[in-house]
Amino acid sequence: MTIAKLLSVSALALLLMGFHAVPLQAQNAMPSSGMDMKSMKSQMEQMRAQMEQMQALMKDNMAKMAAADAAMKSHMETEQASMKGQMELQQAMLNQLQTLTDHMQTMTDCMAMKPNPMDMHKKTGATKKKDKGMADDQKK
Repeated sequence: MTIAKLLSVSALALLLMGFHAVPLQAQNAMPSSGMDMKSMKSQMEQMRAQMEQMQALMKDNMAKMAAADAAMKSHMETEQASMKGQMELQQAMLNQLQTLTDHMQTMTDCMAMKPNPMDMHKKTGATKKKDKGMADDQKK
């Protein structure tokens, strides 16, 4: 039993030495890692500054994109309204041309029904001459 007690006490001692050795190593490493901590802090600050710059750039780009989208939407709406106005104007012009064409056709149809005044003068003049000729013949 004493051997078992000795073994357990020595195992406990080794275990305790292992626990004490780790903090000593950490303490020995601390001064050299202190420099690393300072450099890590400066790197962290640099990274934070870079992140803030990137966020600012992203916000700026997003704002520019939103403004560009709004301008494009406004431009497209203006173009659409302009095209609609042009189409309405073209339709009105077509309607006016159709009205004029219809009116001209109506006038042509009416003129075709009436005798030509020039033809009436020619006939009247020819018959007058003919009548005059007959009257002259009767006098002789």
